[in-house]
Amino acid sequence: MGVVYQQNKGLVAAYKAEVIKWPKALVAPGKKDPEVTLATLSGEEVERILLKLDALALSTQHEGIAKMVAEEMESILIAIRMVKTETKAEFAGLLGAGPALDIEWLRAKEIGAAILDSAAAVATEGPWQNGIYSWLQAVIGGTADYIIDPQTISEEAGLIHLGAIDPIEVPKIGAVSFEIAGIPTPAQTCPFNLKRGFGTQALPFVRWEKPVIIGPETLHAIQCYPNITGDTKMQLLSFIIARAQDLTL
Repeated sequence: MGVVYQQNKGLVAAYKAEVIKWPKALVAPGKKDPEVTLATLSGEEVERILLKLDALALSTQHEGIAKMVAEEMESILIAIRMVKTETKAEFAGLLGAGPALDIEWLRAKEIGAAILDSAAAVATEGPWQNGIYSWLQAVIGGTADYIIDPQTISEEAGLIHLGAIDPIEVPKIGAVSFEIAGIPTPAQTCPFNLKRGFGTQALPFVRWEKPVIIGPETLHAIQCYPNITGDTKMQLLSFIIARAQDLTL
């Protein structure tokens, strides 16, 4: 077992339906202790979630990303339970079909599509709203732009944003701001250029101050501020939680 499972095996238990306050993640800007409505989870479902995230975390490739996933496991479970409140379907992971829930890294193709944008406007599909399903984008220094433009997530899906990478020689994005229900958060800096050693080829990686949970039917967006003009490959390290039937190619 990997770091995600080993660090969180104590979370394997049955969880009842409940309404709790969750200050460990950003759910609603301006609310320090937001209330969240949560569905049940069986011990078997939690086991499947841990095993799935253990595989997705890729601890042998980037220990920082794996550590981030492991440390935010409680908030990931909260996000899954928020979605399950709407779908009423169990979490089955890769073994699921139809309405059963699964979790995956967010793909460029899903931005602006029906799963994240209930309006599903074709003109706004893909990151940066250019209709191209790629994280690669030319940006203009000093001009803020949306990597995810304002869109209302579907009733059967949710997101949890943990961080970002930018696998390009000279990262351009200097800061990001999240918008939830039309309310922007303070900007968070993206120190992609800070690495373990000068000239190192380590993957530029930024972790957000707190996980950002986007629950079902929530208006959401992410705006970025490029410091300089050029190409960016900034990719969101975000998990999408949705029905198996919606996580298609």
